Amino acid sequence: MKIGIVDTTFSRVNMGEIAIEELGLHPQITFERRTVPGIKDLAVECKRLLEGVGTGDGKLETGNPIPACDIVLALGMVGGAPIDTQCAHEASLGIQQAKLLTNKHIIEVFVHENEAWSGEEFIEICQSRIRKHVQNALLMITKPETLSENAGMGVRQGKKDEGKRTGSGSITLGIVTAQFNSEITEKMSKEAQKIAKEKGAETFNFEVPGVYDMPILVKKLLMDKNLDGIVTLGAVVKGDTAHDEVITKDVARRLGDLSLEFRKPVTLGIIGHGVGWDAAVSRKEEYAQRATEAVIYMIKLLRK
Repeated sequence: MKIGIVDTTFSRVNMGEIAIEELGLHPQITFERRTVPGIKDLAVECKRLLEGVGTGDGKLETGNPIPACDIVLALGMVGGAPIDTQCAHEASLGIQQAKLLTNKHIIEVFVHENEAWSGEEFIEICQSRIRKHVQNALLMITKPETLSENAGMGVRQGKKDEGKRTGSGSITLGIVTAQFNSEITEKMSKEAQKIAKEKGAETFNFEVPGVYDMPILVKKLLMDKNLDGIVTLGAVVKGDTAHDEVITKDVARRLGDLSLEFRKPVTLGIIGHGVGWDAAVSRKEEYAQRATEAVIYMIKLLRK
């Protein structure tokens, strides 16, 4: 059995080296590696390896033909710009065509730069995705029937497995609280957690510096399939300028857009704008309670 490995010079991680290292655990499997400049160059090189065409006229120095690969791994990094996403889509189309023309599998192993929030996480995703797909390739050419054992189990490459879908009916919430005006917001968070517990919902609690910092964390939390909804809590007290109005209107709009984008409820437990300190203090429990009850209500309603 022979596996082909095609990676790129564009990637900021030596993806081919990771694949070869994982293949080293299986000395009975031979491999052929090729490196191309960019992600759109992967398809043709994958096709050449599947057809047994190597360098030059497709022969070794002895004059013998280079054996065709049984399966190929196409390893590529996708940058964070819109043009990179377009290039990745075009590369995928080419890879699909190469598979159909050769009637052999090419496992597309792409890692998007914006999947990770740090360099360390990006490397971890690369390591996991490449190694797991090497194992998938080995199974596909040696024991394809064993893949059926994981059917429907939510297995992922690069990040933790999703797991099998269950119908437990439980509710899990993310509570995001602004630290600014903590004399008010800390009590709001405690009230929200109390209400959620009374309603039988599990909570995960997060803090951000201020209300304006909420949308990016809320977006990341909404990507988590284990969270059913988000409660946002904060207090924007009026000062001498219109700063409070600018903040609350902008954040409210962005949170609403995120709720629609991810099809999960995000409730607005943010006091303001145009509210003085005393009024904010008097409303803290009420706003937290309403936001928590509303998100649970909306989750149940949407499930119907």
